[in-house]
Formats: sequence, structure tokens, C-alpha cells
Amino acid sequence: MFRLLARRALRHSVKCSQVSCLIYRQKHSAKLVPPIVQFQAKDIIELDTPELNVLDPAAIISKNIIQIPDINVGDYVEVFSNGQYSGMVIGQKRSSGNLQQLTILLRNGKRYTARSDSVAFIVPSFHTLPEVSQICSERLDLNNIDSQGLLQNVPKEYSRAIYQYQGSLRLNKALAHEKLESLYEHFCQPGSDIISLDNLTSFVFGSADTTSLQRHVTFLHLASDNVHFTPATSKIGSEEWKLRSKEDSDLISQIITSIRTRDKSYSDFLSRAKSLLEFYNAHADPVLGTFSQSALDMVPQYVKPTATDKRFIDFITNWIRSPRVITASPYEVFVPTILKALKYYDNLFFDKPLAIRFLKEIGMFKPWDNVYLLQDGAVAEEFFWTDRAKENDKKMHQYATAFLSGNDKRLKKDDPCDSIRHDFGELPVYTIDDPSAKEIDDGVSIERIPEENAAWLHVHIADPTTYISPTHELSQLIQQKVQTLYLPERHFPMLPEALSSQKFSLGSTAQKNAKGSQYAMSFSTKIDSQGNLLDYKVRPSLVKNINKIYYDDLDEILLKKVTMVHDPLFSSSKTFSHPSDAAFTTKVQKSNKQKSTVSAHYENDLLDIFDLANKHLSARTRNGALFFGQPSPSIGLLEPLDLPRLHFTKPEYVSSLPPLRVSLDKFQFSPARQMVAETMIIGGRVASLFAKENNVNILFRSQNWNPNASPEELSLREELFAARDPETGWVKYQDMVKFVQILPPALLSTTPDLPHVTMGIEGGYTKATSPLRRFTDVLVHWQLKARLLNEKAPFSKEHLDMMIPELETRGKRLAALQKQSTQFWVVNLLHRMSADSFLRDMEWNCIVSLPSKIAQTELGGVMEVATGTLLDLGIRARIEKLKRNVETGEIIKVRISSIEQLKGRITLEMIE
Repeated sequence: MFRLLARRALRHSVKCSQVSCLIYRQKHSAKLVPPIVQFQAKDIIELDTPELNVLDPAAIISKNIIQIPDINVGDYVEVFSNGQYSGMVIGQKRSSGNLQQLTILLRNGKRYTARSDSVAFIVPSFHTLPEVSQICSERLDLNNIDSQGLLQNVPKEYSRAIYQYQGSLRLNKALAHEKLESLYEHFCQPGSDIISLDNLTSFVFGSADTTSLQRHVTFLHLASDNVHFTPATSKIGSEEWKLRSKEDSDLISQIITSIRTRDKSYSDFLSRAKSLLEFYNAHADPVLGTFSQSALDMVPQYVKPTATDKRFIDFITNWIRSPRVITASPYEVFVPTILKALKYYDNLFFDKPLAIRFLKEIGMFKPWDNVYLLQDGAVAEEFFWTDRAKENDKKMHQYATAFLSGNDKRLKKDDPCDSIRHDFGELPVYTIDDPSAKEIDDGVSIERIPEENAAWLHVHIADPTTYISPTHELSQLIQQKVQTLYLPERHFPMLPEALSSQKFSLGSTAQKNAKGSQYAMSFSTKIDSQGNLLDYKVRPSLVKNINKIYYDDLDEILLKKVTMVHDPLFSSSKTFSHPSDAAFTTKVQKSNKQKSTVSAHYENDLLDIFDLANKHLSARTRNGALFFGQPSPSIGLLEPLDLPRLHFTKPEYVSSLPPLRVSLDKFQFSPARQMVAETMIIGGRVASLFAKENNVNILFRSQNWNPNASPEELSLREELFAARDPETGWVKYQDMVKFVQILPPALLSTTPDLPHVTMGIEGGYTKATSPLRRFTDVLVHWQLKARLLNEKAPFSKEHLDMMIPELETRGKRLAALQKQSTQFWVVNLLHRMSADSFLRDMEWNCIVSLPSKIAQTELGGVMEVATGTLLDLGIRARIEKLKRNVETGEIIKVRISSIEQLKGRITLEMIE
């Protein structure tokens, strides 16, 4: 009997457009993964140039990995949170997300509380500076701190020291005024838009050996001149600043001047924008935002935006697009000024959601546009919208064309693994996937050994490294992407789609060699009756007899022979659609008319593969693996959608919405999907065993319990395993939500033999089965092949160790973006459904994720709330109007009391 696999261990966490609910939020934006070797455009070799050596993968690069500094009691900080606050930290304690909650002493003796992610500048050990010691005769006793992290005794003289220090800052800033004002003109040079605070300070004060006060003075100037400067990242440890281009700075200055003087261009824009808003209010559906055709015909005559109008609209759009940085930006002041000047909105808060509403109502965005992609655009800047993304797409298209035509002289003409490649001949290879899948990067085979009454299980993986070496420029491009990005609207492949589907894929559309075979990397093993791996092989290979199987077709066979274990709280049959389910039903009916992909002579092979996978799963279960279901929403759109546009040209109103369907992911109800996932885990174990026994440096994946766990954590761990079914490893979701907080994170490392406790794997594990979708898998293939060829590995252990932090961070940020986008579309569906009054009366089953607590309202009041997950939709929301205290894991009935589509969230109210 097949059990549910822990989703985070599976390839489907990347392969599907849904993302596991168990993600780790990254509070600070990360820098991009640096390329193996930095190079300039002039160094790029043209496609017709025979030279191959573009990159040196063995070189150890000097990576600037930013360490987020701890903020200590006695430090001086500059905080930007609803204004600017400065003072000395007199209390700090850890909070969730690797943040700190700070208590700050201000110059007037008052105290201010802020989170560490609002700190833009730190003066370490401020309390020990000579100018402070001269005023404060009584030193701070840093050991006299209470349980909340607050200093017990703060002498009053420290407020005076802060006051005088700030006076010294103002004086020195005034003395350096001329140099500070010339900073931008001096450093604004082509190709140098990122400058360190140290370099800027050295220029202002004419010395490479700068003081803490001089750096502070320079920082204050940069923070105030936000027309020309903006922090390069939101990490307080980076201290790098980005110079806006002269064009951008001039445009911002012009718009600010127009707003301040209320010149004619600004007044005319307000008038025309208000006319569009009035048109929208008169003719658009108040919920759906759609228009009748007759109303759409009126748009061109109703108002014609000018070029100046478009500049103001793009200025508002840039506020939505601007990445989160700690310091203030010109948009935060002047976009709300524009929205207020319209005198159209009576909102209490003139914030980004209102700006998004404005842009939708003037036709900049379509009603379904996922504008949160704009707000997190920096995460996906390797995939779309940026000049770099466009340039990289162009290069990838060129390479794809050259690869497919054989004209790229950097493409490997001879297979370096030709002499060691195993030919599987006519052995059937089964690629199991959805009908729409194009990137077929895995297949499985079974090779029986009659004399041993045993069989080899072969996991065949697409082999792009046959063609792409670590020295090819494509290696750098895919390293920057890290993985394929799956959004509900469309997916953005790591590799060019033409190459993935026509050159590297194991699918029927892919190119074959002269003998009709395709290249693969095969990870093979013999599994005994107890699920142990008796023997293994790792080989570059040739596969020929490839048979495409659809998940649903294989499920029809397997469900007749197995009893599925799944959580009774979830249903695979419930779907929610708008405007109706008809379009999706028609599509399913068309696909059902096709003949099953599982022919009779495939069945025995597939059932035997299923049996081997099941035995391996049983072994992991005996080894302590944890399996649990969780409601993960799946978004259905009939066709790919365009992303929101960045620049306004004309109003683009619509008469209808794209059909949308939401259901729960099928994984826990599908033995076929679970079988494939288990065979991929087996492939990863084989790769890990080979690397460990042959001393190959690769990226291993591990997960271990916290060795310094508190007594409370240890008690919860005991409760978790007490709730686990020892036969199946299954933990009911209603129980599991209580223990999520103690699950250890899965980590990358170059250390072999580490366990992956929740997967029930000892002795090491890696992921090597999705090289068309994950750069880390490509790395593993390069390293393994080098050992098989008795060559030096392209990457040293030190190099891999340096890459890990950025690879992990970027992967988590992309996963969070995918999850947020999925949430947006679920909320979008509910917003559409609210046009029908019955949604208001619908009752939903909700599981409490976080128990009752007192929370602050937007207006500064307090209320009792809890957090819950809608079981039919898989999204979390705040629960208000509690009738009583509720506890984690409790199932309660709720209604949807409000839908804030512009903020991508809903609010629930308890009804029992």
C-alpha cells in the first residue's frame, strides 16, 4: 500500500506549479548568484567562433556573501519605519524569521520599538565611543539585562550623548556639503552604478581611512538624496548604493517639480485621469472590472492620454515596481500626493494597494493581472521584464537555434562519454508525466535477472551536460536562474524551451543520434524484498525504446490494485471555477477520448516498478520517515497569460475574464505520481552513494534534528512520533500542524553521509533527477561525469561551499514567489465569486494553524484573532470574531468576511 510522500522531498515541488505550504520566508532580499567568472560583453565569443574556453569553472571566485549583522545593545541605529528614528539600542530579542525586536533610546529620552529589518545603518558599540564616554561617566552594564532583553539601568546621560552626537553629525554634514553635493556627478559613470559606502565616504573626506562618524554623515546624505541614490539591497550588511541613471533621476526630478508647482502638465493629467476613473465607475462591473462591448467602443473617444500623462502613470507604476529597501524613496511621498490630488478616493491609507487600484481603473492593468509580480520583480529579474532578462533570452534563443542546427562551434561535437556510455538498446523506458509536459527529464526501466530472481531498477535522466560544458556561456545563464520558475500564468524555463523539449528531453519530440537513441544519465540499483539498495551503478547511457505514459492512465490501473492512504480532511473531487466549469470539462472530455497510453504489454513492467518503489518506501518508513498531506491549491488556466505590462500606452479594458479553476493538488490521491517521486528519490540516493564512495564533491541535501533543542522542542518531537502511524509513517494533518514549527530545515552542503530525517534516509542524499529544471542537478551531473571519466572535477569543494548560500536563498525566494502567485489566483477566484451573493453565506471548513492571540488593527486598536487554513482551497487567512479560544489543529466553521484582492488576502469569521 502506497503512502503519501513528504512533498518537500519530491521533484514535484519544482515540477508542478503548486508550491508546498511549508516554505521558509526570507526576510532580506538576496544578491544574485555570481557567475562562475565575471566577464564583460566584449569577452563574449560570437556563435561562429570556434574558441570554447569562455569560463574557468575551476577558478575560485571571490564572492561577496553578505552576512546580516547582529544588532547588539549599545549600538546606534538609523531606523526607517513610518518616518526616520535614530538612537541607541537598549534592548533586543530574537523574533521569527531570523529578525530581532529592538528597543531604541531616542535623544529626547523616549523609547521606540522596531524590527531589525527596518534598520538601515549601524554604528557598532556606540556606547564605547570617546565622545560618548566623555559625557557618560557611568558605563552600561551589558550583563544587567532582563528576560525581555532590556537593559535594566540606562543612565540619563545617554540621551544627552545621543543629542550631542546628532549635533556633531549635522555640523560635519554642513562642513562637507559641497563634496556631498558633487557625489552623484563624480560617480555617475557608465558601468559603475553600484558603489560602496566606503568609496563614497573616501571621496567626500579625501581619505581612504575614514571614521565611523564620516561614514554616518555620508549615509545620511545618501538617504536624503533619494532622487539620485537608493540602497542596492535591503540587507543592512551590504552598505552598497545604487546610482539611478541620469535619465531616471532627471525624470523623477521633473515630476516632483511638476507636482510641487502644480504646473499645467500635472493639472491636465489629474483632469484626464479623473475622467477615466469616472468612466470606469460608470461602466465597469463593480466586482469583475469588465465592460460591455458598447462601453469599450466609447473608450477611444472618451479620453486620449498624452505623452506627459504616460510619464505620471509610469511614475506611479514604478512605485509598485520599486524593490523594498529600508530607506525612503521619492515615490512614497509623491505618489500618495498624486492620489490625494485626484480627490476621487476617500481611503484612509494612500498606499500601494490604492495605487494598484488606480492603475487598474485607468486601464493600465487588466482585472486579473498579478501585480504582486511587479512588487517582487527583483526576485524574477533573470526571467522577465529587465534588460538583462531580455538579453539573456536573446542569447538563449540564439544558442537554441545554433544547437538544433548544429552550427554552434562551442557545442560538443564528440560525446566525451562515448567510450563509457551504456546502451540500453530496446529495453523499454517509461516517461510518466502529464499530457501537457514538454520537458521530459526522467524515465524508468526494469531489467529482470531471471537467474537471481531479482531486477535492476534504472532511473534514466535527461543529459544536457552531454552538450553543455561548465565552460559554455549557457552554464552562466542557467546558474543565474537557478531553476525553472513556475507561475500560474505561465512557466519560465531555466533552459531554452526549444532545447529542453527538442534536444535534451527524453520525449518523443527530442532529437536522436545517428543510431536513433537519446543521451541519458542512468542511476541503477537492485532492491531487495526489504527495500534495501543491494548494488548500484551510475552510467552515462543511451536509451531508445521510450514510451510516454500519462499519470491519469497509470492511476486507472494502480488504483484497482492498491488502497491509497490520504488525509480524510482533503477531497480531490472539489473544484471551484469561474465563470463556469464548462470550458475545463470540454478540455477533459477531449483528452478522455484518446486511447490510454498504458498498453497491455506495459502493465507488468509498470506494476513491478511500482512494487520496487513501494518496497523502498517501506524501508524509509521503518527508518522514521514522516508522511503527511497538506492542502495545496492547483490553479487551472486554459491558456498561458501575459504578465502585467510595465509602461502605459492606452487604456486596455476588457469585456470578459479568462476561465479560472482552483482545486487541490492531485499528488496525495495519485499512486502514479507517488511512484515516480519515489523512483526519483532512489535515483538521488544512488547518485549520493556513488559520490560518497568515490570522493566526489557534490551538493548533498540533508536534514537533521536540532542537537540543541529545548526541553519543549524535545517534548513536541516525542508527541509528533507518538502521533505517527508506525506502519505507514503517516501523520494526520490535523496533528501535523502542531509540529510544523519543530521540523528542521533541509540544507545543502558538501558533506556526505548526513541524514535526511523526515525522508527516513541515512547515509546521504542528493537531487540529480531534474537537470532541465534545476541548476544544482546540472552541477551534480558535471561532477559525477568527471569522476567517471577519471578527470579533474570542474568544481572544488571550496567553490561549491561558496555557492551554497546564494543557491539556497534564491531557491527559497523563487519558491515564495510561486506560492504568493498561487495565493493571488485563489483570492482572485474568490473575488470573482463574490459577484454572486451566495459566497457571503457559504460555510467553509478551516483548520486552525495558529491559536488565538491579541493582534493590533490597522487603526491602532486591538482584537483577538487566530490564523487558519481553508481545507478546500489550501490558503491561510486571519480569523476574526472568535466565539471562543481556538487551538492549533482544531477544525472550525468559518465564512469569508472580506476579500482584499489588491492585498492578496482574505479575512474569515468564525460562525460556531
